[in-house]
Amino acid sequence: MVINIETEEVDWDTIISAIREINRETEEDNSEDKKLICKKCKLEFFNKNYNGNYPLCDKHRNNTFKGSVK
Repeated sequence: MVINIETEEVDWDTIISAIREINRETEEDNSEDKKLICKKCKLEFFNKNYNGNYPLCDKHRNNTFKGSVK
């Protein structure tokens, strides 16, 4: 954290720009589409937001907001 000792103010612009740069670098590393295999039916599917250890396809995922999947 960058602190100006004379006025004891935090340089928020520097901190925010550093965080944005770190986020940009991690997004570039994770930008590849993740090809996952459903643990129940072995169907291959893509999901760029999944980070868990037990991937499930839309058919087997318990999501009450999507309604029924045909």
